[in-house]
Amino acid sequence: MKTPSAFPRRLTSLAFVAASAGFLYLGGPSGKEALAEEACGASARIADSVKDLARGDVGAMNISKKPEALPDFAFNGPDGKATSLSAFRGKTLLFNVWATWCVPCRAEMPELDKLQADLGSDRFQVVTVNIDTSRLERPKKFFEETGVKSLDLNADPKANIFFELKQAGKALGLPVTILIGPDGCQIGLMNGPAAWHSADAKALVSKAVEAASR
Repeated sequence: MKTPSAFPRRLTSLAFVAASAGFLYLGGPSGKEALAEEACGASARIADSVKDLARGDVGAMNISKKPEALPDFAFNGPDGKATSLSAFRGKTLLFNVWATWCVPCRAEMPELDKLQADLGSDRFQVVTVNIDTSRLERPKKFFEETGVKSLDLNADPKANIFFELKQAGKALGLPVTILIGPDGCQIGLMNGPAAWHSADAKALVSKAVEAASR
């Protein structure tokens, strides 16, 4: 007759010790996941509110099931001084990365400009960041040629933001647009252009801003 292994008894003893010390795992998110969920709680509520509005002209917007905190992307503001994503905390953002050589960006930029003109406020802003790495006078001319008047001309002349997004699997090309909650977390991600001044886009953005104020 075989002697019962002592291994199960050791496991039982270890489980008892762990439980006594308050370390018994009962399932659920890890500590890191729990902190992430807490940090992005506002964006999670917004995402749940707008998940059915990513349709029609903004159907390519992928709403996050679990919003995650974004890096504090650094870029130059319209005055040429360094700024970053955290400078916009407290606002819902439509964060768009573009370049003058991006053909779809030429059609999209006036749409973003009109969206900012119509819905821009102390609670919502369209933030576009140009990533041209040479002939840095081109973006200004691009804005003039496309009739952009309501958007700030922000720039990332080293294209670090795009490379970071690409490395994270978020950017497949240009333009790339992220809907960001007041807590700095990603609510939605879109690769490619959209008609941002359309009724579908306005409904999505308006609902996101409304949900953020609850």
